[in-house]
Amino acid sequence: MTDVPKGRFTFRFAAVCFGLSAAWELLSLQGEALLFGRVVGGTGAVAYHVVYTALFAWLAFGLWSGKRSGYYILLVTTILYTVDRLQLLFVGDTLAAQIRQQLAGHEDLLQLVSVDYLLQVLTVTVLTIVLCWWGFVGYAHFRRDYFGISKEPRVN
Repeated sequence: MTDVPKGRFTFRFAAVCFGLSAAWELLSLQGEALLFGRVVGGTGAVAYHVVYTALFAWLAFGLWSGKRSGYYILLVTTILYTVDRLQLLFVGDTLAAQIRQQLAGHEDLLQLVSVDYLLQVLTVTVLTIVLCWWGFVGYAHFRRDYFGISKEPRVN
C-alpha cells in the first residue's frame, strides 16, 4: 500500500472547488466586472472573466497534481486575487455605486439597510475571504511535502 501524502484530500477538494469556480467564471462572461474604480462591461469584462477562468483552472490542475509547480501556482494566484480584491475596496467609490445600481427599484430595502452598512458588510466579507486565501497558503506551506517540496532546510 502506498503512502498518501498528508493534505492530499484537502488539496484535491480545493482543486474541485477551484474547478467549479473556473466554470462559474465562464458562465459569468457576460457579467460586468469592477476594475480600477469602474464598472466595466463588454470586452473588458469578458477579458476579466477569462483571466479568472484561466487562473482558477490552472490552480485546480496545480492543486490536484500535487507537483512543485502547484505550490507556486497557488502563490501567484493568491497574490493576483489579493491585489484584485484590494483594488475593489480601495480604488474609487465603485462598490458603493454598484450597490446603488443593483438596488435601484428596491427603495423599500434601502429604507431598512443603508448603502453604507452594506458597504461595510461587503468590505469585511472581502477582507475575510482574502485572509482565508492566505490561511490556505499557510496550510500549503505547512503541507508543502504534498507538492514535493522538502521541509528540511538546504545545506550548502
